[in-house]
Amino acid sequence: MLVSQLCQIKDTIEHGRVIVATQKIQPGPLGLVVFREDALLAIPTTRTPEDLSGPVPDILEAGPQLWTDWFYYSQKSEEVKSRILQMYVEMDCAPAVVLKQYLERHKKTRDEEKSQDVAPDDSILNNIEEFVRFAMVIRFNTVELCPPSDDGTGPGYDYGHGLFENACKMSHSCKPNCIWKTTQDGKAKEIRAIRTIEKGEELTVDYVGNVLGPIPERREELLVTKGFLCNCDRCSAQDGDDTRRFMCSQSPTTGCPGVHFLDQPLLTSEPTLLQCTHCGVQPPDSYTFTALKKEEQLTTEIQEVDEAADELGIENLSSRIEQLSPPHDLHRLAEKCYGLQGELYSKLGDHRASAQAFAKQINCRIAILGDDFKSQQTAFLCEKLGDELCHVNVEEAEEAYRRSVRSLQVMRGGVQDPYSKCALNKLLAIQSRLVSDGDLLPHQKDFDGISKLPGGPPRTDCPCAGGPPCTDCPCALCGNPGKATNLSGEHLVFCCDDHRQLHTTRVHELAIEEEK
Repeated sequence: MLVSQLCQIKDTIEHGRVIVATQKIQPGPLGLVVFREDALLAIPTTRTPEDLSGPVPDILEAGPQLWTDWFYYSQKSEEVKSRILQMYVEMDCAPAVVLKQYLERHKKTRDEEKSQDVAPDDSILNNIEEFVRFAMVIRFNTVELCPPSDDGTGPGYDYGHGLFENACKMSHSCKPNCIWKTTQDGKAKEIRAIRTIEKGEELTVDYVGNVLGPIPERREELLVTKGFLCNCDRCSAQDGDDTRRFMCSQSPTTGCPGVHFLDQPLLTSEPTLLQCTHCGVQPPDSYTFTALKKEEQLTTEIQEVDEAADELGIENLSSRIEQLSPPHDLHRLAEKCYGLQGELYSKLGDHRASAQAFAKQINCRIAILGDDFKSQQTAFLCEKLGDELCHVNVEEAEEAYRRSVRSLQVMRGGVQDPYSKCALNKLLAIQSRLVSDGDLLPHQKDFDGISKLPGGPPRTDCPCAGGPPCTDCPCALCGNPGKATNLSGEHLVFCCDDHRQLHTTRVHELAIEEEK
């Protein structure tokens, strides 16, 4: 069954009903919507002003949200209810069995009391099979409905969660090829491709948002919350956990630049360090024991610092944060250490140190996830890096903002998306400052290249200037490939009309005024 011109639903042995591409999907620099879907059932968070479900029955006191879910489901037509209940059919799973037994005990007690009064829980106890099936649909298929704030500075209004008949058939991956974003009204999901998807390939999203979690942690979370053991390419990799790498055990004596990746597919598995990626040495058991012990201690310390920072303020924990030392610069815990250090130095006004820490954090994420993976969190970190570099090196701040804009455009769309708009406004502001006050702005040369993408930044010049228009020169605003145009006799390149208009009104016209 076609979902859109780009994808269709397909039955598979391994994953059941999934969504696959009907043709090669190439999102391009401006991104691509694969399909858009309104929520079949949208449910507000319990006890918010929008929640009209009323008092929670005693039998659901421990889980009041489920009562709100049931209330809004009950308002739907029989046809919609039937479609909702078809979204989950495995009624012999442990959560379903436990819930059914719990409700049947309460029903037996009620029947023995022979009360004639109508109770709020009657709609549940008189329809136990339907309620249990619905509860399993909710447990395994709902997704959040929280768009960005209108100014793009963070999450916006929480509309609760929803059920999506087609989007919920998308498979999970810890390195997905799509993302789903909530529309600003909280009523729909937009599925966007974030990399090239081949014809027949499954469309995947990340169910839990924990791409930097270690393999056994990610798998356990998915098993508990979604009921399956993840076997995506990252979780089933034979060359170890890409989030957990340790220096070669021989490095202190030989200077070996290689690393030992950790192999631990499940929480119950014995963790093992693999051979060094460079010299091939197998680490001794004593090295493995010490490395894992230090990893455990650092994990605890980071958790304690995070909690204390919320209570005491991050600036009052400077000594502990500065002493955080990861087992390797590209270990998942290094990303957390650099993030805390970046936030600390920003709070203290040390923009040099903060920019260096955020740059390390970004590079760590890219080393783990790959430079081909579009991550919203990485885009936000590029924006943070730009904020710090505004005080240190404005040309590098411009490139940091450009990186953020380029990623957000693919993931979330153009100038109408609040996150994209926020990053664009920062980019336009710094480009305007470069035009009006360029010679007066900070440019500490030792920071040149700190915002560089792996493999080098995009070209900033246009080799076809003065010749026929080209199609791969960098956009004057964001740096994406664009098409040359002439503005007031000046040769400029833009990737889209929106960027041409924004740059013309905010930067180019200012440059003309400055020349006068």
